[in-house]
Amino acid sequence: MTSRNLNRETIVRAALDLLEEKGLEAVSLRNVAAAVGARAPSLYWHVTDKAALFGFMSEAIFRECLDRVPASDDWRDWLRGLGTTVWRTQRQTRDLHQLMMQSKMDAETLAGFTARMVGDLTARGLDPAVAFEAQKSVMALVTGWTMMPNDPAFRESPPEQSFLQCLDAVIRGWDQLGPAPKSL
Repeated sequence: MTSRNLNRETIVRAALDLLEEKGLEAVSLRNVAAAVGARAPSLYWHVTDKAALFGFMSEAIFRECLDRVPASDDWRDWLRGLGTTVWRTQRQTRDLHQLMMQSKMDAETLAGFTARMVGDLTARGLDPAVAFEAQKSVMALVTGWTMMPNDPAFRESPPEQSFLQCLDAVIRGWDQLGPAPKSL
């Protein structure tokens, strides 16, 4: 590939392929450049450094998750679909927990994801006053479960069954709470 055909999307896709094939340790600008048939300095036109690359990788993974949330007319089903889609992706993607710990998305990208999730929830009937908090609580639950160690104490029930039970409890809680109280 010539550097004229090189773009951020191609670079991120190559990095994600390396992540899947060899793990996060193999994702370096040099290895990504080799994978796309370019030299490492060519990547700097599109990705400023490894931290930025990790952020773009996380962004691509999360965008794919949002695109795969099952269609639903009810906010509860959509929120459950969001939680299960993100949790399964995080569990199935090699070294994703390490990638999450080392990457930072820019504020504009995070705001865009939040607006999309809140919009999806409110379009399905959730009160706009609680939509942000509801999606935030589900995302925190998902990430927490992904980060949990493989401690034998957590193996009493199958992880998916236990996760879904917790996810459903969080969603029921938002259903029972109703609109958020006004600030003092």
